[in-house]
Amino acid sequence: MALIITVFVVTMTYLSSTIKYDQKTLKNILDLEKQNQNVLTIIRKINYIENKIIISESLDELEKIENELINKDSVNLIYKEGTYLVNYNKKVEEVSKNLLDLIEAQQNIFSKKYVVLFYKEEIKSYKKRVDSSIKKIIDETEGLYGKSSLFSKRYTRRNKQNIDLAFLYKFERVMSLSKDLDSSASILSGLIANIYSTNDLNVIRSIKLNSLSQVVSLFENSSIKVFEYKEFDKRFEENIYSINQEFYRIKDLLTLFISAKEQMLFEEKKLFDLLSERTIMNKDLVEKIKNLNQISEKIENDILSHSDFISKTTTIVIIIVGVVSLFLLFLAASTLIYRINFPLDFIINYIEKIKSKKTGLSSKLPIVINDEFGKLSKSFNSMTSTINKNIKEIQNLNKEIEDTQKEVILTMGAIGETRSKETGNHVKRVAEYSKILAIKYGLSEKEASLLKEASPMHDIGKVGIPDFVLKKPAKLNDEEWQIMKTHAQLGYEMLKHSNRKILKAAAIVAKEHHEKWDGSGYPEGLKGEDIHIYGRITAVADVFDALGSDRCYKKAWPLEKILELFKEEKGKHFDPKLVDLLFENIDEIIYIRDKYKDIFD
Repeated sequence: MALIITVFVVTMTYLSSTIKYDQKTLKNILDLEKQNQNVLTIIRKINYIENKIIISESLDELEKIENELINKDSVNLIYKEGTYLVNYNKKVEEVSKNLLDLIEAQQNIFSKKYVVLFYKEEIKSYKKRVDSSIKKIIDETEGLYGKSSLFSKRYTRRNKQNIDLAFLYKFERVMSLSKDLDSSASILSGLIANIYSTNDLNVIRSIKLNSLSQVVSLFENSSIKVFEYKEFDKRFEENIYSINQEFYRIKDLLTLFISAKEQMLFEEKKLFDLLSERTIMNKDLVEKIKNLNQISEKIENDILSHSDFISKTTTIVIIIVGVVSLFLLFLAASTLIYRINFPLDFIINYIEKIKSKKTGLSSKLPIVINDEFGKLSKSFNSMTSTINKNIKEIQNLNKEIEDTQKEVILTMGAIGETRSKETGNHVKRVAEYSKILAIKYGLSEKEASLLKEASPMHDIGKVGIPDFVLKKPAKLNDEEWQIMKTHAQLGYEMLKHSNRKILKAAAIVAKEHHEKWDGSGYPEGLKGEDIHIYGRITAVADVFDALGSDRCYKKAWPLEKILELFKEEKGKHFDPKLVDLLFENIDEIIYIRDKYKDIFD
């Protein structure tokens, strides 16, 4: 009897310690699953802050974000002891390193964006000061010309009978040099505007080495020559000294202005490279988190298999003790079988249902008795719920990354439109029109959706067009029109370096949406089907919406007049097939126009 009782006590002690061991291990897993959620939260916050950094347009905006940056000290991942957790700890160490790298990348992106915005503000300041000096020179040259003309006429009038031609020639010479200075100042102003508006380093270097150096040299020669006449008439002295002073001020400022512009473009390229590297890091980290969850699932299966083995072993021991013992021990053994074997078999059967996919992770294991097995059931339910939730979190995170990319592209497109005083709904309507026309033209659903996401970037190049051209409430002159036309090439240059499908498509749209079917468009004068289908579709969508919308320089056209224009421009401006599709599907187009109608305060 003592031996039986001893065996029974030893068996129960072993079983109890095994159950507690399994519960402790399960608790460790649940702690680590909670840790995974914290990692996902940090990643989402980094992505959110990073988007705010990217779209910041001023140092003030960027400085408000600085306190929101994630600190490396906030990453304190948990390492647990246990045979089952060796592989998990190894993966946690990898995730920890990647997460710290991700935070460092975010801080680098912030710093690089700060440098870019700093140079932008410096460039604005230099340009403003240069423009001010050029204006002052033009005013002084006009004053100098006016004085020379007036004094020349007075001298001629007073000395009709005895005119000193050599003396009179000096007035004429001052007038001629004044015109040269005025012309050089005007050309210089245009070159500075081109440098300010372009984002192409080759263009800047070409202007600096060729046109700009020639104009500065001509200006300097004219300035030196006119300076020789400062003693000729004391009334010229103030104008000449002022011209000379402003010219040398411009020379100093030009060096700073061009250097800041070149450095800003260099830093923008570094920022773009950082963002590309950051995207790869994010994908790698998400993949490692998936691996963590897979390891957790394997640990769970191992523990349950171990519990199954203990259950069978304990059953055999209890049966032997029950056969040898008397009726009381038999009742005790029966009670143990009911209290231990039945819950374990119930749990194992439930797990088999999950393995055979007869039930899902979202279902719950019923808790019959609130003992160790009841606690194990609760832990199991909590663990499966956490695993199921984490799988959904990862799926949602991937979708959030895709949605964020689309939203950034739509926002960048809206920024381009906003600079020209157009509403954000313009890019939404153009995107919807483009998808309708693409589907009707025969493009696949996937390609039509790609065009819809890319078309909002068609006018992104307008961010590089000066305000005096972009926001002019009147018809542009030839020079201004040439500047305005550069927005297509500027948009292409901004986007062409990306390897992403959506940005490659956006680069095509930005460059070719002003090309015309008959070859009279810009920037390259492409003709017919040499124009990419994305460019042809966006051209129809953009012109249709632009004509039907109020702009700073015109009122919206009535629908009949718009359709009449498309009839006239069929085969000239627009692809004939696309014009036919526009007319055939005008009801859908009108529905989109009314759905995203501009609302003004």
